[in-house]
Parts: sequence; C-alpha cells; structure tokens
Amino acid sequence: MNSMTQPNEDWFDTDIAGMDLGYGEKAGLQIYRNYTRSFETFAIKRFIETLDLEPLDLTDFQRLVDLIMSEEARYLPVIVCAFADDLLKEVFKSILPDSVPGGKKNMLSGYGPLSDLAKRIQLASAFSVLSHDLMVDLDYLRSARNSIAHSWDTNRLGDILQQGRLADIHSVEELLIERQKLADGLTPLVAFRVRLIWIAGRLVYEAAAYNRAKQARLRPEQALYGKPTPKWLSEIAGIALIATQKMAARDSKAPSF
Repeated sequence: MNSMTQPNEDWFDTDIAGMDLGYGEKAGLQIYRNYTRSFETFAIKRFIETLDLEPLDLTDFQRLVDLIMSEEARYLPVIVCAFADDLLKEVFKSILPDSVPGGKKNMLSGYGPLSDLAKRIQLASAFSVLSHDLMVDLDYLRSARNSIAHSWDTNRLGDILQQGRLADIHSVEELLIERQKLADGLTPLVAFRVRLIWIAGRLVYEAAAYNRAKQARLRPEQALYGKPTPKWLSEIAGIALIATQKMAARDSKAPSF
C-alpha cells in the first residue's frame, strides 16, 4: 500500500500515532484495540442487563440517609462508619474462599487480618475489593470518628469536622452545583452531611456490584460508572439527590459549626 492509498493517521489513537512504529504495526495495534473495546462494550451491556433484572434492597440505605439528615453532627461519623463496617464485613465474607486456612470467620474476628474497620479498608484498597478513592474517603471518616470518640472537648467538634483529613473528602457538592443539580452556598454542616450520603451510596452500590463486575472480567470503574447507567446506580443516586436537595433547601442558611 503506498502513501496515496493509506488512511490518514488521524485514525490512530494519540498514543499509538506517537509510537516509533511502521504504519502496518500501528494499524495492527489499533485494530486490536478497537476489537477489545467493542468486546468490552458488548460485555458491559450484557452485564448491566443482568443487574437490571435483579432488585437491590435499599431499605437500609434509606434509613441511613434519614439518620444523616437528622442526627447531630457528632454522631454522624460513628453511624456511617458502623454502616460501612457491616458492609465491608459482608463483602469480604462473600469473596473469601471457604477453604482459607483457619476459616474465614477467624479472619474477620479477634486478631484476624480483617478484624476491624481500619484493616478492612486497607485490604479492600490494596486488593481492589472496592474503589481506592472510596476507601480513602472512608478512612478519612474513620479517623474523624476516632478523634471525636477520644476527645472530651465538644467545642473542638467543628474543627474536627471541617479541618484535617475530612477536608480532603471528595467534595461531591461542588460537582452537583456545577451540574446545576444544587443551589450554590451550602453551609459546612450541610456539605458534610451531603458528602456522607454519597459516600454511603457508593458503598452500598459497590458492595453489591463491584466484585460481580470483576467476576465478569470487566473493569469495575467502567462497568459500574460508564454508559449505559445501571438501574442500581440510578436508584441510589436518586435517593441521595433527593436528600441533598431537601437539606440544601432546609438548611442552606443555617449557621455553621
């Protein structure tokens, strides 16, 4: 094939186009990548169709959302961490083989490697049991819970919830404002509640679907958060968004901590 009949190299992805390879080698790589993408797209579509046929019980998540909206701020890290701890425990119970030496029950209790929330977060992140960024946010919350539990000075509560590691939790409220789903100007307390609701929602979603995506040999971040959108994600996001809008309307002018 001469240069007059070769397709324009704009057909190649940027990284492939920049490789020091001949045209034929680049074309082979691009064809393989396109085939892989098509296969993944089809597999994700089938995976989501299967999920959409199954109901996801969100009763406990709705109860948790109601608590996050109504309870005093000092109790929120404790409540959400307890909820997350239960979810992580169930996730590990479902993925650990029954044949593990000593039994998986011992891994989750006593002095086992998965006996408390900190260890479960670490191993869930290290072995891609759930999304790394989600585990980082949950660990920030766990640290705040410990700080509150070990401090007698309730006047420091505002500092604990607005500063330190909690300040680095993903600010989902800014994304909602950007997408015009939320009015601007949330108070720190409302923003904190909003972040907890969306963290809890992701935990519920990934606890139910993350490992299933891996078992289907899919990239969970693509299968769970790409297009098309699974019904489970839409249902969870719907609950979280309604709660967020209610709090913003009710508390946007409330005093900060």
